[in-house]
Amino acid sequence: MKRSITWASGILVLSLACAAAMEAAAPKAAAPAAEATKAGAAQAESGDLYARIVAGYMDGDWDALDKELRAPQKDLARLTRAQQADVTYVRQAAAECHPPWWKQCKAGQKAAFQANVWNQPIAVTYDPAKTNSEVNTGSGTRTMTAGWPAADMDSTVHAEHGYSKGDLLNVGIWLNMGLAAGAPTKFPPNMDEATKLRINLYLDLRSDLAALYYTSPPARRWALYLFSLCYTPHYAKAPMAAPRRAATAMFLAEVMRSPATYPTLKLPDMLEADGAEEKLCDYFRKNRLRREDRWTTAEDKSFREAVKTFAAASDQPTSMTGKGLLPSGLAFSLTVEEDVPLRAKREAWIKAQFDKAAAKGAAKETAKESAKPAP
Repeated sequence: MKRSITWASGILVLSLACAAAMEAAAPKAAAPAAEATKAGAAQAESGDLYARIVAGYMDGDWDALDKELRAPQKDLARLTRAQQADVTYVRQAAAECHPPWWKQCKAGQKAAFQANVWNQPIAVTYDPAKTNSEVNTGSGTRTMTAGWPAADMDSTVHAEHGYSKGDLLNVGIWLNMGLAAGAPTKFPPNMDEATKLRINLYLDLRSDLAALYYTSPPARRWALYLFSLCYTPHYAKAPMAAPRRAATAMFLAEVMRSPATYPTLKLPDMLEADGAEEKLCDYFRKNRLRREDRWTTAEDKSFREAVKTFAAASDQPTSMTGKGLLPSGLAFSLTVEEDVPLRAKREAWIKAQFDKAAAKGAAKETAKESAKPAP
């Protein structure tokens, strides 16, 4: 994300060319994102109300979801208790990820509204003619003048790697909202360069976590795909690389903490101990973070809850020290040099968790074979 910070006046100037900018040099996939959405819609078309609700949410098709959620109460009452619990979650998630101001901005007209990210209010003035967003915290409150292309909001037109223009913009909007919500309303006096750098890195991490929590399910996978590129040599030294590696490490720690919670994110057959964090990240990006890799509602709920918990727990310590704890209980640092020994410990833990999961899988296969009747 391109941005500049004027510390004296408390003004942040953000660029919304953030979602796709890192990908400019990477090879692009040819398959249009719309195909994944069409496939999900077709699957739900012949299904029941529950399937259509889940498809609308998981495909980020907010118009279709809104229509299905307005189904007669008698139809919703016919759903099983488990299905009704899923629908309740979808309603709650949609309220957070697709708030009323989204439609206001999508209409392409100037609008004033209050956004709320991590319980931090942001007074926003949207101007579709603007290309940058300006956040002012000098008055002790967060006010934001924002601009982005309204025509790209929820667009299914293919952008890159199978994801749509709507997915990329979705991530971009919430990256900016997250950064604005994390912006200090009071600045320490006489800040040195080290303090400014620490706050910059902290803001980038808050921005990344907002994108992982508030975006649509397909855009959430795009955010993970995008962040995981910071492990590659091409992006490893980018200004936002360390915070995005921390966000990705949080994702890996959450999945490896309980692989059974995320059955869609199947693990590789093998994982070497050396560079385990980067290699597992690379495997997921190439095999499990495509737009068509739809998660279950249970997976989506578990991951969003994990992000929310991590965001709350890491807020103060990360802002003060540039360090925090992942869901694994292991530490990370937003300073590259300080993170090297911490990453070594994380990789040892990932390898151990992988070996445990592999052993459980082998045991299950052995039990299945043993249960088969003798020929």
